[in-house]
Amino acid sequence: MMKITLLVSLFPLLLSACTAVGHYKVDQTAESKADFHFVGIPVLAGAIGSSFPLTAKYSLTAGHVAKIMMVKVKAYNPLCDVAIIYHDNTGRKLPKLETAGKGDKLSLYGYNAYTAMPTSSSGVLKEFGWWDKPGTSCLYGLSDAGGVPGMSGGPVYAQDGAIVGVFTATHPKRNQTMFVPYQEIAGWVDKETKS
Repeated sequence: MMKITLLVSLFPLLLSACTAVGHYKVDQTAESKADFHFVGIPVLAGAIGSSFPLTAKYSLTAGHVAKIMMVKVKAYNPLCDVAIIYHDNTGRKLPKLETAGKGDKLSLYGYNAYTAMPTSSSGVLKEFGWWDKPGTSCLYGLSDAGGVPGMSGGPVYAQDGAIVGVFTATHPKRNQTMFVPYQEIAGWVDKETKS
């Protein structure tokens, strides 16, 4: 009962952490690119997040998604809002991961917290920026692609079909989406998945 009370009290806060920006659409192909996670009843009294396969036994998601979802966490990144979670990906095609570059055409995939429907958007990587202080916090990619609560933790794809980052938040004042570029966490991912 305490978990339900806590979840209901946190739900408005969770939705406000990521405000919808830009254009996004229902896209059934997102089901094959992002996994759906929820606690409670989607849309009514729950929280929704996304993840994607990393290895046969691990997936990658946003750190804030891992904290509220009932999933077993392998590791939280110490600087960036990402986490590696245990997830059975046996038999699934694992994505190619590569570096994101300014000007890349991007596609973001996940699930819409308001409708629980698979969702996507597209845009361009406009710039990189530090979350806080250069060198001591996470470097983020900023895009003009759309985003909506629930897509957090979903993959950011480059035009060549490789994943280049993890969607984590929106920046409503700038009308941009924010994601952790893969190059920012590649060493950490390699270390954690091999330990």
